[in-house]
Amino acid sequence: MNEIHDFLDGEKMVGGLNFRPYTIGSKAACEQMRLTMFTDGTSPENDGESERQLIAFAWIQSQPLPEVITALRNGTASARAEEFGWTVPVSSLPAIISEINRISAASTAAAVEVAPKPGRGKDNAPGNSTGQGT
Repeated sequence: MNEIHDFLDGEKMVGGLNFRPYTIGSKAACEQMRLTMFTDGTSPENDGESERQLIAFAWIQSQPLPEVITALRNGTASARAEEFGWTVPVSSLPAIISEINRISAASTAAAVEVAPKPGRGKDNAPGNSTGQGT
């Protein structure tokens, strides 16, 4: 099994942090915290924003789930992620960044765009075998 599937399918130790699997909840948390690297593959324009997103993602994936959910619900997630950043040793960053780059690429590749519904009404209805909608 390759490394990205290891991360997607189960917990993985990365840079001294135990990362949970990436889930739909993880993606929703990334969207709520505007972590564009993990939602639409957009790279931040500056290093400070990249670092914020990397630390926030590591916080989402490695901290106790009840704490993450509570912080997301009460609006303190960004502050909690920033506090978490003070505890991450610089020496662990290469491993964390490598793993995050892999999951970012995989989550972007797996993204699904939902097309809007076609117009409503008889003029836009598809035809069928009885000739309706034509």
